[in-house]
Amino acid sequence: MKVRGLKPHRVGPAPTLGQVLHRAWGRAAVLATALCLAAAGVMQAAPAALAVSPALDAVVTTETRVVTAAGVMRTEVWQEKVVRRGDTVWTERILPPQARDAHRHESRQEHAGHKHFDAEAAARWVQLDAKGQTVLRFVDRAHRMVVSVPKSEYEAVGFDGRFDAAAHIVPPSVIERMPVLASASRDASAVWHVEKNGEWSHRVLWSTQKQVALRIESERLDGGFRRVVTVEPVAPAGALPWDGLATYVQKEYDDFMD
Repeated sequence: MKVRGLKPHRVGPAPTLGQVLHRAWGRAAVLATALCLAAAGVMQAAPAALAVSPALDAVVTTETRVVTAAGVMRTEVWQEKVVRRGDTVWTERILPPQARDAHRHESRQEHAGHKHFDAEAAARWVQLDAKGQTVLRFVDRAHRMVVSVPKSEYEAVGFDGRFDAAAHIVPPSVIERMPVLASASRDASAVWHVEKNGEWSHRVLWSTQKQVALRIESERLDGGFRRVVTVEPVAPAGALPWDGLATYVQKEYDDFMD
């Protein structure tokens, strides 16, 4: 298969909370807390109908800190752009110039002469169809192609199949089940929710107005792992990122199978 792997969250039977938190987070990590809470038993089935959310443009910054068995503290930081309009959510990694140069060099060296789809660098385009079913596509701007992914392959590309998680970072159904910690709120328009489960603690700053999690803090109580996700709303960039794709080559995920 000429598909560069993500560092995905796996779907299927819910793993333990520790297993979820110890995975190597990739671009799908904006959904991390939702999956952690699913493992803790607070997430239920996705609602049959989803309310229309207000438009959102945001920069999502994820920072993880892990202390290894050898006593090494490892920190990783990355950013993504999220655009939400009605039944459409676009998530795209923000690459600094040096990362773009490294990616181009790697592609030339490793993938010359092969069909190639880099799922980690591509933008993820999630929509709801007329029947309320989730539709997943990746957009590779470098190769001007749109890759449709069937539900059977969601696991392979690190997608959990939930539109509400893509649209809200943490699904509203999860927020509703988390106790409120009103005294800790730093913003009158947002409220902190907390959840503790065994060795783990989760805090989510939820904006009812924007219908999105503004900050997510997940940590192991012994200090061995900590992840902070911050969502910073920004002004719209102008044209929507999924406009202008009519001339892109349309591909199926199976096209990249050997």
